[in-house]
Amino acid sequence: MKLSIILTILLLSLQETPVAPEQPATAPLAAGNSAAATESSTVIATDTGVAAQPAAQTWTMRYQFHPGQQLRYQSKQQMTLEAQVGENQRVDVSQVRQIRRYAVSETTGDLSRLSMQFEDVWMHRQVDQEPPVEFRSSMKPGEVPEVFRNVAHSLRGAAPIFQITSVGRAVAAQAEPAKPQKSVASPVDSAPEAKSGEKSVADVSPRSGGADPGSFLMLLPETPVSEGGTWKEEFQVQVRGGQDLQLPVQILRTYRLESVENGIAKVTFRSSVRTPLRGTVVRSQLIQATPSGSFLLDLKRGLMVRREFRWNETVIGALGPESILASHGNQTDELLEEAAEPVAN
Repeated sequence: MKLSIILTILLLSLQETPVAPEQPATAPLAAGNSAAATESSTVIATDTGVAAQPAAQTWTMRYQFHPGQQLRYQSKQQMTLEAQVGENQRVDVSQVRQIRRYAVSETTGDLSRLSMQFEDVWMHRQVDQEPPVEFRSSMKPGEVPEVFRNVAHSLRGAAPIFQITSVGRAVAAQAEPAKPQKSVASPVDSAPEAKSGEKSVADVSPRSGGADPGSFLMLLPETPVSEGGTWKEEFQVQVRGGQDLQLPVQILRTYRLESVENGIAKVTFRSSVRTPLRGTVVRSQLIQATPSGSFLLDLKRGLMVRREFRWNETVIGALGPESILASHGNQTDELLEEAAEPVAN
């Protein structure tokens, strides 16, 4: 019974992804410097009279947003959390599907202003051989299972408004009251408001912070890169160090441009913890913080069309002596084509 309670609390804390701080704004792009390939094929004469090889082809990678534009992303995540304490073992499998709509209200220089709304959220959880528990954002308050009530409350909160640069840095954020839209399904019509500071566990993106609306994008390089070129991102997450103690942890993410085919750039990435960690309890909270994966960027449209996260981590001693905690799973995010009606589960 004790293992069941501890694992349930840990699973919910993993879904409440810590928030990364705002990133500094980058310098605006020069006119005409949109996402495009830049190829240098000039042959340079040398003193020996032998022509030098042409310079490698490079690409300038940028997101492009336009006022009135609406982007819809579908996210699917599956996570298996296995815990063993002595002879007691517990397996917790959770699934999440959600559709989010991002609306671009204005673009000024290098900054674009967007808002985000959930169209549809579905969550499913099964512990060992117990009956599965399911949540749908269309449920009425009395129908929501107890384990998902915080999710329903969070979906009832304000619609986030944020600004993002052309390389994917969120530089400002605020909240405004959610405005009803005929084409957007209302998550939980009469659920109570979320508590102050409560994070949405439905937004489970394992980037710099799931509660950061800008986390639906990956960081792009500031300068043109060729195939095989790399760039890095360092950000901070918060973990619980005690009842009222929050500890900052630095995460390093390294990106690599693998290829460009038919105008689609494929980028891979890997993550690592930079801060020295003490204690298995802290490490267990970071079990999803260092995924590897890849994403595809449409260079002409300046849009991320697909992304995948993968993780497989094990922490020994997280739940006490002779305990093992393991987590493995994946998440995919795909850009959906515009539709007159939101997609339902």
